[in-house]
Amino acid sequence: MTNELGPAAGRELLDDLGFLLVPGPPLAVGRSYLFVAIRPQPTLRHFDPEQVEYWMTPSGHGVPAVVEWATREAPAGEHSWGPIHVVDRLGATNEFVTFGGERLVARLPEAKFIVFSSAAPIVACGGHSQEWAGGGREIQGFLGRMRAAADPRGALEQRIATLSPTARYAAFLADALERARRSEEKTGWASGARPVLERERVRLEAESAADWASGVGLAAEVLE
Repeated sequence: MTNELGPAAGRELLDDLGFLLVPGPPLAVGRSYLFVAIRPQPTLRHFDPEQVEYWMTPSGHGVPAVVEWATREAPAGEHSWGPIHVVDRLGATNEFVTFGGERLVARLPEAKFIVFSSAAPIVACGGHSQEWAGGGREIQGFLGRMRAAADPRGALEQRIATLSPTARYAAFLADALERARRSEEKTGWASGARPVLERERVRLEAESAADWASGVGLAAEVLE
């Protein structure tokens, strides 16, 4: 398991913050990161996370997971595709969506630092102290449709769990490009997001051809 940035970087970046999203694709080259600091006492200077909710897929099935100050986690693990909720003591929430990736945790005297990282985007989806990122609603909707299709009684959920985050992201791109094509044929109006989607398609086909092919297959199978 490799990371360019980990809890030590979070300790530096979150000196006066509760969380920080570092953009990855398509906004920047490299991995995407979500850093969160849970402190034993709220600072009252900023949004003070007390709980992080995310998804894991042990044995290929999605289950919710929670990190709090008092919980004990393995220092390294994975997070699955779906929402990440960062919640404060009053129940206020900032939400993100992810295609899955790595999860690191380090507990120090002053804070517990949680780092979610991925080769695919981690995207802000609004909340107490942030706006929606571009494409956030589309990715959230896509993952919701994929969750609905992945009946835990069948084999599809387990197969999706075996795919890489990049392959799941490729499925989103393939689905979004097909929807944009159909919309343009119907209305004659070009989607403003299509050039970004096309650039990402070209990049994935060049850098991760197998993931792109897997994603195209997934999109065709479950998202019609």
